[in-house]
Amino acid sequence: MINDIYVFDDIIEKPYQELIKETLVGGDKPPTVDEPQEQFPWYYISDITDADHEATFQGRFGFTHQYATPEEGICSQFHNLFLGLIQNSCKKLKIKEIDVLNGRSFLQTPTNISKDDVDSPHVDLIVPHFVMLYYVCDSDGDTLIYNEKTKFAACYPDSEMKFTLKKKVSPKQGRVVLFDGIHWHTAQQPNHRVRCIVNYDLRDLSHVTPGGVRI
Repeated sequence: MINDIYVFDDIIEKPYQELIKETLVGGDKPPTVDEPQEQFPWYYISDITDADHEATFQGRFGFTHQYATPEEGICSQFHNLFLGLIQNSCKKLKIKEIDVLNGRSFLQTPTNISKDDVDSPHVDLIVPHFVMLYYVCDSDGDTLIYNEKTKFAACYPDSEMKFTLKKKVSPKQGRVVLFDGIHWHTAQQPNHRVRCIVNYDLRDLSHVTPGGVRI
């Protein structure tokens, strides 16, 4: 199991980084007949952290694309784009086999929201997992990972809960952060550049009974 927070730069080669960036946020390379550029579909959400719960709704809109869900499994053809990224990340942790429980990307445009006014702390799932966050491009809007841990009773904390910072990670193209999904975490809003991440929730099959989508 992951018992720390791991940050790796250039987790994948530069050409692969550029392919992901061009696909998700566009690039300078024009499409050709042999290599047509398929438009990546982004979907609007009214709150980047939690659009479904009134108590934690902040109205911080953004865009998302779902690659896999716990209920449906793989649900987007674009999931295949990230297989090498997932495999390289797992190799760093010496994990040989995983289940993909959840996968999505988020895109946020710059706002004037203060860095002190962070998004709602949360955990991604209420089952044991580890988180893979990959930064598609250089940006601001740091990821904040807290010392406090969930008991997997809910994805959002009690309003009275206080948090202490364990790790802050700045978005940099090619950087991945891996950590135990038991930690409450959140992010700051970007003020200067588009923030785009790839977020997968994975399960190490050497420690649990399989039940997700195996890559």
